[in-house]
Amino acid sequence: MKNVVVFGSTGSIGRATLDVIEKNPGKFSVYGISACKQEGLLIRQIKKYRPKFAVFTEKNSEKSRVKTKKAKYLYGEDGLEFLATLPEVDIVVMAISGLAGLKCTLKALEAGKIVALATKEIIVCAGHLLTDKKGKILPVDSEHNAIFQILNRENSGVSSIILTASGGPFLNYKGDIKKVSPEQVLKHPVWKMGKRISVDSATMMNKGLEIIEAFYLFGVKKESIKVVLHPQAIVHGFVKFCDGFVKAVCSIPDMRYSINYCLNFPLRADCGLPGLDVSKMRNLSFYDVRAGMFPCFDLAKEALKKEGSYLTVLNAADEESVKIFLEGLISFDKIPILIEKMLAKHKRVSVDTPDDILSLDFQIREKIRIEAGLCR
Repeated sequence: MKNVVVFGSTGSIGRATLDVIEKNPGKFSVYGISACKQEGLLIRQIKKYRPKFAVFTEKNSEKSRVKTKKAKYLYGEDGLEFLATLPEVDIVVMAISGLAGLKCTLKALEAGKIVALATKEIIVCAGHLLTDKKGKILPVDSEHNAIFQILNRENSGVSSIILTASGGPFLNYKGDIKKVSPEQVLKHPVWKMGKRISVDSATMMNKGLEIIEAFYLFGVKKESIKVVLHPQAIVHGFVKFCDGFVKAVCSIPDMRYSINYCLNFPLRADCGLPGLDVSKMRNLSFYDVRAGMFPCFDLAKEALKKEGSYLTVLNAADEESVKIFLEGLISFDKIPILIEKMLAKHKRVSVDTPDDILSLDFQIREKIRIEAGLCR
């Protein structure tokens, strides 16, 4: 039985991971879990899954004082790193949003763990720090998981990698994009996701970030990573080979498929979910992403050309802009405008350590709020 730690267990990926574990009885043990905001749910998960350890953000939080006999409590970043490096842990599922799990992820990889990585920000901002570690990264994101499945079996003669994008809720929108509400933005037509990634899907920033992820995960040339719009979200990725053949990975759009693949790797196992009925795969459509169609997507590609600290600026500016949009403080169309301003003003700095990245991330967030007129 494999011991699994689920960081960010109360978020959408964390909850899906626990569901997959339930659907694989006798194969996995929930060894540890963590949460930041939803501590009430974390307490309920402790009672249900009986982990050895649970990590709370703060020692003095109200819920962390609700003691149970089912888990030892740990706290903060030190708690995350301690749990991630325990010899008994086989798999670390990293689903903490943002960069809060950066140092923990690096520690887990240095300790030789398998890290099922769902957090885009860690790869985008610190992809250059993740290489040459004892451990192994398995991408949870459906598109990168698809590409990984193909390249893990055959990685020679690769001509290009093609990621698919649903296009989000406004792909064919005819109204005034300036007036769309957070509620409209969060209603993704296909996927059930967290708030930030739902907004990023609407702006297509998520696909720009995924191009950056693919660059670091698969070691291919930047120009060989392509994106096509595919509203049905059945095909998650293609790999085109030099001899003209193209391989694709398809499934019903549900993150539990890629999570199940990561947990059972290198084997395959029934995840207890209905498989894709190929006979019903009708009317699948694919379109090019035109330049200027999604400004955030274009900004991400430009940031990748520069690499280094520009990627942290891109991510921090986007995350903070999305946050203040969801707070109702700026309109939807202001998101790419704020990001572009941060990138234009930035002068390259060192991002050779996690602390360098976290410091720059904090600075850019502050600058975004100042630029948006929210503080002085």
